[in-house]
Amino acid sequence: MRKRIVSIALAFVLALSVAVTFTGCGNDDYPVEVANITIESEPKNIVVLDASTADIISYAGYDIKMVGRSDEVNQDWLSVVPSVGSQNAPDVEKIKTYETDVVFAGEGLDNTVKENLEKENIKVITMLQAKTPKSLETNYVTLGKILGGKVTGANKGASAYDDLIGNMEQVKSSVKAEVNSDILYTVCYLFYEDNSLKLMTSGTYGDMLLGYTGAVNAAVNIDENKVDVNTLKVANPNFIFYADEATLNAIKADAVLSKLTAVTSRKTLMVTADEMNRQGRSALDTLNKMVEFMYPSLKKSTATNDEASKTTATVATTTPANNNQTATTAPANKATTAAAATTSVADKYKIKLDKLSLKNGDENNNVKIMQQRLYDLGYIEDKGNITGYYGEISQETVENFQSNNGIKATGTADNATLVKLFDSKAVKAKPQN
Repeated sequence: MRKRIVSIALAFVLALSVAVTFTGCGNDDYPVEVANITIESEPKNIVVLDASTADIISYAGYDIKMVGRSDEVNQDWLSVVPSVGSQNAPDVEKIKTYETDVVFAGEGLDNTVKENLEKENIKVITMLQAKTPKSLETNYVTLGKILGGKVTGANKGASAYDDLIGNMEQVKSSVKAEVNSDILYTVCYLFYEDNSLKLMTSGTYGDMLLGYTGAVNAAVNIDENKVDVNTLKVANPNFIFYADEATLNAIKADAVLSKLTAVTSRKTLMVTADEMNRQGRSALDTLNKMVEFMYPSLKKSTATNDEASKTTATVATTTPANNNQTATTAPANKATTAAAATTSVADKYKIKLDKLSLKNGDENNNVKIMQQRLYDLGYIEDKGNITGYYGEISQETVENFQSNNGIKATGTADNATLVKLFDSKAVKAKPQN
């Protein structure tokens, strides 16, 4: 029998973290007490309605527990998780069907929906977004404790936060290596709210993100987020990031702001509020987006399908057409033609294959996507085995796939295996007699 429902409103900020206590004896992970509410055992199935919370849960490796998400949780890599509707008015019946233990919601969840979930013994945890770097760390640790226990989960959450910061530091280091100068760019982030222009101020999470671009926030010493055009005129930032078209229009309509160097030289880039506020893998994507705009030489170069087609076409038209063609030329052209005839379906599955490899014991969303592909190709017969955990069943099915596709059957999904798995010409499982 499920535990009695308790609706929890958690403001995951540093001030509240003092009120969060965890009980138990020894190193036992559960029960966990959060704001005097007891969580008796580890949640198995969760539904996440808040996109920022989903970003943290995913980055901490707990997305394997996600059985449902709202439409607003639109991160590419979570698209494999079924939608339960909007974040404020989700489908309660669908959530019940997934045998959900916990729903992570935003502040706008409809009260009637919340009450209906409570009647079904489903915990509802209302998340507030971290506004500072310290409260972000608290979020990671607290979510880890809820989902994995007061020792194991807390450590996992803390480790994920350290990893996030470490990756941001690497981006910043790459900028320093590229610029090789003591001259710092200045940047600012503007958004339009309550009929006025505002900017990302010092000490905020967004300010931290801007700092990892290797630049200085033009609002570093400003506490009030309402734009002072004269301050920005003096700062004259080298780059301006803006939230949406309304913000850009307001910038262009202002007599002072429209003449800033960044505006006149078109060194402005839209970075949406979602991109700026999500605090896991999306944060790294946003950071890289800003850095690559500021320093084009750091942009990762990848050939497009059109470019690949043009290359193939060039090879085809320059191939000798006479019968004196050498024996080594013909096989090379055949290989090129064969390569052009196949395409990757990785984008369809929302998975990035670059240097990715998976093995027995791994537990994450990439494993879940791999299992979905194996299911679609007939190697996994029971959809219930799409769990996100790489165990014996996954190892066996990977071995079968490798055998059928001319790859050494190791049971480990190395990068070559994954590339072949998401190839449109991947060999399907042989029908059972």
